[in-house]
Amino acid sequence: MRYYSLELTPKGASTPSRVWTSYPGGVYDPQALEIEFDMPIMPATDSTAVTITLSGIALKDLTQAQQFAGMTLTLKGGMKAGFPLVNPAQAGILVQGEVFQSFGNWEGTEMTLDFVVYPSIYTIENPGNMVLNWKSGQALGDALRQTLETAYPNTPLSINTSADLVNSFDSPHYCATIEQLADFVRQYSTTNFNNPVTMAFQQGGITVNDATYTPKTVQLDFFDLIGQPTWIEVKKMVMKLVLRGDLTIGSIITMPKGLQNAPGIVTTTSDSLPSSEKYKSSFQGTFTVTALRHIGVFRASDAGSWATIVQASANG
Repeated sequence: MRYYSLELTPKGASTPSRVWTSYPGGVYDPQALEIEFDMPIMPATDSTAVTITLSGIALKDLTQAQQFAGMTLTLKGGMKAGFPLVNPAQAGILVQGEVFQSFGNWEGTEMTLDFVVYPSIYTIENPGNMVLNWKSGQALGDALRQTLETAYPNTPLSINTSADLVNSFDSPHYCATIEQLADFVRQYSTTNFNNPVTMAFQQGGITVNDATYTPKTVQLDFFDLIGQPTWIEVKKMVMKLVLRGDLTIGSIITMPKGLQNAPGIVTTTSDSLPSSEKYKSSFQGTFTVTALRHIGVFRASDAGSWATIVQASANG
């Protein structure tokens, strides 16, 4: 069954003040509120706002919608047990960030609450304290950890960079936003070390990876796919999967080999080529995820309305 959990936590608090979920107490609620979202997950150099809409909210939340601005929003999603092909382990945090705007609307009998969420709390108008104090002989990863822990003290960090990214001189750099910092780090590491370092907000934290990092490989199943993948550029493809929170930018995915050995599948001959070909994907091998987009309309009946769109580059 489709699963979501939207939590709002006030600044300085450790527990949410509002929780809307389709599985309260771990039990599916057929009367859960309708939720719609469109959330691109991209490298920090291109990070953008995400939008989330709740329908059927309480009147007190509609009339005081502005109270949620500035809170931390966490949206978890995926699938929970209920259907034979569902994998609950794929559910997880889809996005986490600060509510930039929250507003309610009442039209006819429909009451909605909208959120505009930014993963980063800093902008050009509201700059952050992002000083990259990169000392001579210090690894870039260590310098970035000091910078990010100062700017985002309560945000989990995952830094996976080579110890060889070291300068023989001091390289201090100031940035107003994480977009500026990510752009500087990527360009500098590419130009001087031929080892591009990418940064991204994902799964409730900040990840920093370079080209030497090899994450755990995720094996896709044929049942995860919604339609066939499509080439969009040379060695770059896009595909639609059942909504999942276990993929991140940088994840290595292995494409499914098909259904030929799955229980219940009828073996066909070469004479029935069109029908046999539809049971396997024309894309094989491993790919590296470069961008994600989570889209959801909770009560829509088609599978494509609760999906994760993955952009990935071929390895090798």
